[in-house]
Amino acid sequence: MKHKPGILDWVFIIGLSAVWSSAFVFIKQTAPIFGAVGLVFMRLFISAVILGLLFLRPKHIKTIRENIVPIFIIGATNVTIPFMFFALSAYYINAGSMAVVNGSTPLFAFLFSILLLGFTFKWIQFFGILMGIVGLVIFVGVDTLDFHPMANLSAVMGAMMYGLSMVYIFKLNFKDTKLMAAASMVAATLCIAPLLIFFPIPWNIVTTESMLSVLYLATFCTGLAYIPYFILIRNVGPVSTSIIAMLVPVFGMLWAYVLLEEKITLLMSIGCLFIVIGILMT
Repeated sequence: MKHKPGILDWVFIIGLSAVWSSAFVFIKQTAPIFGAVGLVFMRLFISAVILGLLFLRPKHIKTIRENIVPIFIIGATNVTIPFMFFALSAYYINAGSMAVVNGSTPLFAFLFSILLLGFTFKWIQFFGILMGIVGLVIFVGVDTLDFHPMANLSAVMGAMMYGLSMVYIFKLNFKDTKLMAAASMVAATLCIAPLLIFFPIPWNIVTTESMLSVLYLATFCTGLAYIPYFILIRNVGPVSTSIIAMLVPVFGMLWAYVLLEEKITLLMSIGCLFIVIGILMT
């Protein structure tokens, strides 16, 4: 494993941050139509179909069978469970509050890397993560943060699952990242499918525009994005990969400026500076 991201790794980090931050615009449009469970299922199902057609072949059956338990663990901990935790928290706290909590993902990746992988504790990384979280709070604005005990706990659990799953994926050291991305997406889809019995998709109100939005979310923000995501975890480890969580709100600000013509304030700029410094330290 490389200790520091190279040029291609930074391309992946910045690219994933930009793509995943754009997802918020489309989630806001589609969640009220499909519902939390329906939206997550559609994202995962379409992603599983795309990745399955691209990368799953009969020759992979033996490998999948031998790794079926780790594949389902990754699918559940890296996709299904955190998606649902954040979907549940969204009912009570705003997107900015969730972004701050999601920004704690590097802290969990850092702690789990020490506990489960035996990584050396480095103060500069620790303070870099804390600085990034402070930057997120400044970026979002303390006065705009929502505090709801169960909702905040739900979001924290989502961030913790992301950190834990990154460490688990790194520990497995699975060579074929495309196969792992495809197989775990199928597993994640199977994990959430039973919930549709209790939370069915209201197809009567689904529009062509909402379906196109879901297709974008599934193809670029969920499916294809997980290929460089797995490559990053394998190449630079869970801590460096997890800094994407800090960059997502920054690119979200840029998307909002470009697509929604929202203003960029001085506090947002200061928060971004803290985030960037924290990332460089991490």
